Amino acid sequence: MLRGLAIVLVVLFHYPRPEGHETYRMIANFGWTGVELFFVLSGFLIGSQLLEPVARGETPSLPRFYLRRALRILPSFLVVLGLYLFVPAWSERPFIVPAWRFLTFTQNFGLRISGFSHAWSLCVEEHFYLVLPLTVLALRGRVRALHVLAGAVAVMLAGMLLRGGLWLHLFGSLGPDDEAWRTYDTVLYYPTYARVDGLLCGLVLAMVRVFRPAAWERWTHRPGVLVPAVALLCLGGAAFVNQQYTRELSYAVLAFPLVSLGYAALLVSMAGPAVSSVCARIPGVRTFAALSFTVYLTHKSVQHAVRVALEPYGLDTFHVVTLLGGAVAVLLASLLLHHGVERPALRWRERLERRLVDGKHLGGPVTR
Repeated sequence: MLRGLAIVLVVLFHYPRPEGHETYRMIANFGWTGVELFFVLSGFLIGSQLLEPVARGETPSLPRFYLRRALRILPSFLVVLGLYLFVPAWSERPFIVPAWRFLTFTQNFGLRISGFSHAWSLCVEEHFYLVLPLTVLALRGRVRALHVLAGAVAVMLAGMLLRGGLWLHLFGSLGPDDEAWRTYDTVLYYPTYARVDGLLCGLVLAMVRVFRPAAWERWTHRPGVLVPAVALLCLGGAAFVNQQYTRELSYAVLAFPLVSLGYAALLVSMAGPAVSSVCARIPGVRTFAALSFTVYLTHKSVQHAVRVALEPYGLDTFHVVTLLGGAVAVLLASLLLHHGVERPALRWRERLERRLVDGKHLGGPVTR
């Protein structure tokens, strides 16, 4: 359910927001938070994968972890990157960023808006996948849970101070129409150092679920009104500082942690069996959640192609035919990528993982 919400928010944010559609603009301006929701979910799910062996007194297998991540992300990503590189008509914008920036997942540093620029968030994810396992191995058995929680809070506070300091140094003296504002996202939105809040919030929830299962059960089975209230308060505060997607100091400092805390509380609220069973009965929810990654990869180019194709017939961006046609086209492209690339890669991953666990390849016996 939350994956579906995240991708809907992202798609809304990337769809054109022309003047005269103020209600839509107000909703879509908050759509950037969909990426933060993805980060919270990644921190929670990936953190759980790595911490569960530690809770059993075992050593997480790095080969197994990186095998799972590589075959989950890379096949579909590389296919779509190939389309951007070799099929110019696929790209929604001129493709000006060197391919090596995508292949090394460094695109989000010094990012320039171009075709496939929304892949910046995968860079943040990949950096998380690189750092977290090594950190878990280095710290397991050496620090207490309270120390880790304090460290997570310290990192979030450091991020807030860093963003605030960069804002004051680079943008504090600018007028509202100064051209230098164009560099704001490059410095304070896309880089990994600015976007760790959601991953950390998800990771802290994973630690509670793995190491404090009784507390996790209380939170999720009997959340009462406190947890939903925290979610509403934090997301409402983020919407307030968002203010039509302005880039004031309060936005730079507070928006990411507020959104992350709000979505973390929402995750707790929806993780209980009662809510989960209700969501599971909603038609199409599971399928749409399974397609979230392929929708993310393809939606900008496919929707752009639909708009360009229909524009000569007098169908503008918000014509019902354009909206429905774009939605159907994105779903079809996502299904094709999911069934043609993603699912075969996941089946291959399962076979390789079984062989890895059995100790036949990649370094001998490993702990399951």
